[in-house]
Amino acid sequence: MVICSPQLGLAPESNSGGEVYDREVINRLCQKGVKVLTLLPKNRPYLFHQNLFVEQAPIKTMLPPHIFSVFVLPYLIQTYRREKFDLLRVHNPYFIGPAAAIFKKICPKVPVVGSVLHLEDHKFIGNYDHIITISKSTKKEIIESLNYPSEKITVVYPGVDQRFKPGKKKSRKFTIMFVGGLKPRKNPEFLLRVLAKINRPDVELVFAGDGPLKSKLKGKNVRVTGFITEKEKPRFYHQADVVVLPSIKEGFGMTLVEAGASGLPVVGNNCWSIPEIIKDGVTGFLAESENEADWAQKLIQLIKSPSLCQKLGAAGRWQALTKFTWDKNIAIQLKVYENLVC
Repeated sequence: MVICSPQLGLAPESNSGGEVYDREVINRLCQKGVKVLTLLPKNRPYLFHQNLFVEQAPIKTMLPPHIFSVFVLPYLIQTYRREKFDLLRVHNPYFIGPAAAIFKKICPKVPVVGSVLHLEDHKFIGNYDHIITISKSTKKEIIESLNYPSEKITVVYPGVDQRFKPGKKKSRKFTIMFVGGLKPRKNPEFLLRVLAKINRPDVELVFAGDGPLKSKLKGKNVRVTGFITEKEKPRFYHQADVVVLPSIKEGFGMTLVEAGASGLPVVGNNCWSIPEIIKDGVTGFLAESENEADWAQKLIQLIKSPSLCQKLGAAGRWQALTKFTWDKNIAIQLKVYENLVC
C-alpha cells in the first residue's frame, strides 16, 4: 500500500502532541511495509526509514500554518500522477484541508482519511471518506458539531513507547509534575492555586515544558524547566511522584499515559478525553475542573500515602502496557485503510 501524508513536521525531538503522534504513526506504518510519501517544510528534520519518501517545500516557516496548503496542492497532483498512491492521509484539516478538498475534486476515486486529534477547523472534514480520531470524546464532538456519520469515524488510542518505565527518584520533596506546553488550553496557572491550597513546605510543583505562560508560573516551591526533548522525558517522569493535567480541553492526554507507563499515579480534570485514560481510584484521580479544593484534597491523599501512590502507579503501568499500544493503533488504522482501498 502507498499512502501520501503531507506533514508540517516529523521532528525526532519534537514533543508537540500532534507532531509526536504523526511521527510515531508514520514510522510504524513504514515498519509494517507501507510506503509513505510526504511533503515537509524546507529543512525540517525527520527519522529516516527506507519506506519513507520525503520531499521538501521551498520555504521553512509556515505561519500561519494553513498556508502550507499552497504548497501541498501542486505536490499532491504531481505526486499522484507519478506514484498513483492508494490513499491520502490528512494530518490536520486546518493545515492542509483546502488542498485535500481540491485534490478530492480532481481525483475523486482516491480515499481521503482525516486524522483529527481535536476539533479545530471543520470546514473541510465533510470531504473525507473516513476520520480517525484518538478519543471517544473527540468523536462525540465531531458527531454533535458536524452531524457527521458515526460509522465513518474510528477511535484509535495512541500507543506509549517502551522507553517510558519506572525509575529511581532523587528528590526527597513530594513532586507534583506537569509535562507539556505552557499555554492557556493546558491551564497550568490553575496548579499554582492548588499548590497554595495544599500549603506544605515538603511539596514542590514542577512545570516540565515551555510556552507563552512560562513567565507567569512563579512562586515558592515552583520550578519551570523550560523545553524538554523526547529523549529527556523519561528522566523527568522519574523525578515525579504524581503527574497532573488540568486542561480545559484535551483531545488525548498523552502525558497521563506516559506517566502511567512510568509507574506514576495521575490526576486530571473529569472532562473531555481524560476519563478515558484515568480510572478514578484505580490509576489515579479525576478531579472537578477549576475546583482547587477538590484537586488539593486528592493530591493530599497521595502526599500522605506512598503506598497509595505505588498501588495506583502499578495499575497505571499495567493499563498503559495493555490498553495503549502502538501495535493496536496501527492494526486498526491499517484495517480502515484496506477497507477503503479495496
